[in-house]
Amino acid sequence: MLENSIYTLVFKSEDKYYLYNSRSNFFSEISEPLFTALDCNDYSKLPQEVIGELKEREIIVEKDYQYDFYYRELLNFNAKNNKRHTLSLVIAPTTACNFACPYCFEPKKNTKMMTDNVIEKLKDFVKTQEDIKSVSITWYGGEPLIAFPVIKKIYKALSEEGMPKIESQSIVTNGYAFNDDVIGFFKETGCGSIQITIDGVGDKHNKTRCLKGSTAPTFDTIVANIGKILTRLTDTYVNIRVNIDKKNYLDFIEVDNFFKSRYPDNKMLSVYPGIIRSETEDKRSLCESCFTPSQVLEFHELLRKEGYDWNDFPSRSGKGCMMHNIAGFVIGPEGEIYKCWNDIGIQEKVVGYIDKSELANSSLYIRYCAMSIPYNETCKNCSVFPICDGGCSYYRYRNMFEGCHFDLCSPYKDVEQLKKALLDGTLDVRQEQK
Repeated sequence: MLENSIYTLVFKSEDKYYLYNSRSNFFSEISEPLFTALDCNDYSKLPQEVIGELKEREIIVEKDYQYDFYYRELLNFNAKNNKRHTLSLVIAPTTACNFACPYCFEPKKNTKMMTDNVIEKLKDFVKTQEDIKSVSITWYGGEPLIAFPVIKKIYKALSEEGMPKIESQSIVTNGYAFNDDVIGFFKETGCGSIQITIDGVGDKHNKTRCLKGSTAPTFDTIVANIGKILTRLTDTYVNIRVNIDKKNYLDFIEVDNFFKSRYPDNKMLSVYPGIIRSETEDKRSLCESCFTPSQVLEFHELLRKEGYDWNDFPSRSGKGCMMHNIAGFVIGPEGEIYKCWNDIGIQEKVVGYIDKSELANSSLYIRYCAMSIPYNETCKNCSVFPICDGGCSYYRYRNMFEGCHFDLCSPYKDVEQLKKALLDGTLDVRQEQK
């Protein structure tokens, strides 16, 4: 028995009829008879060739096979996350920082620096990982460049003969200490991407991202360092993150214009809005000042009005993160292992240690890796499952086990939001797919 796929949407707008399928991301204007047939789930008056095309595009499916796509995706998800050929390491050589940002976790945690002994244990840990052919490293912190000598020691240890090849490097940094020595190191060893946070232009940035102790400004130094990076690390993507919420969202436009005026044709530089996730005092939901998923789309609408080519037309999204990857680990400065970047420095979120074969917290490891995946009965029956990234698994875990109420769903779950995204600014797409 044939029926509409749960991923099929038909609707009318301004005397025109439309068909969208999130499984194939197909969107087209359609005839009224086809709209009526799909809207009523009655295909008896449709020509067989039309029915055949609808089946081929999985716009209509056999009722017994309605959830095949969901389960195929689940199988692929599990297969991908159980591959062990590439070891993904987020390494925090220190939890210390040279900045005094008011929204940062670091002041609430003990600051540590990785020792030579821990570096040797890290090397042994990598050696013991079965079937690993290559290693991907992201340097994180704290501020990782405070521990630049440690970074060099770690890289040297993991590059020794007999070790898996270091396939890629990236770094998340405040950019202040990105001096000539650091640039020279990454010029020699390679760096795929650098993320640097800018909280506004000039004094706006300096108010929130000042040096610890002296509260000295940092903006001019960071901008100068970015210029050096773009000049010397020509194969490295530089991603400028601008932290925004409802109060300061216009800062993104200001920062973007600032860098566009300086580097108008540089394809290796991008500025993007980083949505702040400040939590309420009870730590169970986001503050009122934070954007909801739907409000993010409203922010994008504002950007379009400002002349940005920002298209919210949905796209197929991958799901999951390092939390679910059996060959992905976050390594703290004392050799402790976490499964999420957000957990660095939190003792109760340590799942193991690099010098121990047994897990320190097997229950947490299982909850993270196996129970917080973006696949459940709600997702199974969701019409926009294929175009949802599943939301942050860290917040999913907290919803499931810590009594929190974070909104993880795609804004396109709201049908009106989805219709608007499909229709707004997608003329070329629609004409191509007719």
